[in-house]
Amino acid sequence: MRLQGCDYPDHLLYDRDGALWAKAEGAVFRIGATPSVAWLAGGVTGVSFKAEGARVVRGASLGSVEGPRHFDVVRAPFDCTLVATNRALLSDPRPVARDPFGAGWLAVLAPVGSPVGLSQISSVAAEVEARLKSLRIRCFAEFPDRDLYEIGVECSAVLVQLNDLLAESAAGTVVHVVSDDQTAEIEMERWQGQTGNLLLESFRDGSVYHFIVKKR
Repeated sequence: MRLQGCDYPDHLLYDRDGALWAKAEGAVFRIGATPSVAWLAGGVTGVSFKAEGARVVRGASLGSVEGPRHFDVVRAPFDCTLVATNRALLSDPRPVARDPFGAGWLAVLAPVGSPVGLSQISSVAAEVEARLKSLRIRCFAEFPDRDLYEIGVECSAVLVQLNDLLAESAAGTVVHVVSDDQTAEIEMERWQGQTGNLLLESFRDGSVYHFIVKKR
């Protein structure tokens, strides 16, 4: 299921805020942050964890995820023992934003008692979507490495800046471009054809256009 552009795979379980996903693996659960957390934070610049082996009650902190705009506490969805943590994220936290359901997993938990507090996304979709809207969270196809905000600037000038930025960036770099030029949609399509780079997604919010582009 997609809510506000954010993925919530149907085979996983979620807390009522839609901020945490969980997957049963035998007697334990692997958990991670949903894409909404990274978009609210403006990227992920650091994570922290409690010590492995710690007993944590439902609602208490397992660790944290932080970014330029927001600091988020990761709370236990049920009473548990913290069996393992994804230590690779301590040196490179980017997978939390780029691959939240894969390499960006956070921890493995062993329930103490019944693992209550988790639901299928179909059961909490209305609550999750309402929360995303209240926080003005809208996910895109890929999480950007860079942002280019140019309001009140002609699109042709924006594209000059975008080309300069990509010229000094590695292949695979993703940029979020924001423009209020009414020709932006046409110009971005033309830019994609001329440069061979990728226009992954576009979205209009009122009079403002958002584009996610990727360097080949």
